[in-house]
Amino acid sequence: MRILLTAIGKRVQLIKHLKKENYIIGVDKDELIPGRYFVNSFFTIPEIGDMTYISALLTICEREKIDLLIPLFEKEFLILDSNREEFENLGTTLLLSNRPILEICNDKWNTYNFFKENSISTAKTCLIEDVEDKNINMKFPLILKPREGMGSKGIFFARNKQELSHLSINLKNYIVQEMVEGTEYTMDVLCDLEGKVLSIVPRQRLEVRAGEVVKSKSVKDIDLIEKTLDLVDKLNSKNDNGAIGPMNIQCIVNEKKDMRFIEINPRFGGGVPLTFESGVDYGRVLREMTMGQEIEPMLGNFKESIMLRFDDAIFI
Repeated sequence: MRILLTAIGKRVQLIKHLKKENYIIGVDKDELIPGRYFVNSFFTIPEIGDMTYISALLTICEREKIDLLIPLFEKEFLILDSNREEFENLGTTLLLSNRPILEICNDKWNTYNFFKENSISTAKTCLIEDVEDKNINMKFPLILKPREGMGSKGIFFARNKQELSHLSINLKNYIVQEMVEGTEYTMDVLCDLEGKVLSIVPRQRLEVRAGEVVKSKSVKDIDLIEKTLDLVDKLNSKNDNGAIGPMNIQCIVNEKKDMRFIEINPRFGGGVPLTFESGVDYGRVLREMTMGQEIEPMLGNFKESIMLRFDDAIFI
């Protein structure tokens, strides 16, 4: 199968895994990236805001006979969804959740409201413009996040009212959230093209650097798996089974085993190679899925493993 990955950057481990059973074409706006030296073919394309961005992707999909298009960068999700039919007309399947789910996941305020409306435990949250409302009564320390932020970019912390007031002056389009103490987990979720959950692998985040996990272990925690499955089922029930392909869902579990869900990201997480090495063969599953084969769910069918990531280099 021929897979096109966008914004490949330094997603080398992801490329290596998918390349075992598939032909991988990578694209990026930048030529000087490590990922281009690991894909089978590479193309530079315009930036997302460029009017020729979609036409460039369509040209590559047609010329390279792409079976599956997997976007890796949130900023392109909505524009790709708007052009989903054009890719399908070329025989290219877009592995991306449908718009209603993207709008929930890509805006942290919408995510919070989804959690509350569906009785999913989460951290107390408000909009930054409402933080002075006396009825909200939030406990310090607080974390301030951009509503459409990615990773750890643009995040601030407030330990008291003075710090909060100082930060609030210049921040727009932010949420304010109570800090949740406990062990942080990311669940790698894979859904088929009809929204059925095929796999859920919880990864305990042991060490994070600049918003990206560098030490992690996969854990067979049945409670985490079942609660994540319930979350995705609720997401699908309200949005016509629109969860498609990869998602990563973050939560924090405290000493009393109380679970608070924090974020839903409709894409591959940076630590997903640990899930591959734990025995969930995404390369095979995606190929069989695209070919229309029936795939049995693999919930809990993986081995516990530990991942220690390190920097490497390409010399040209």
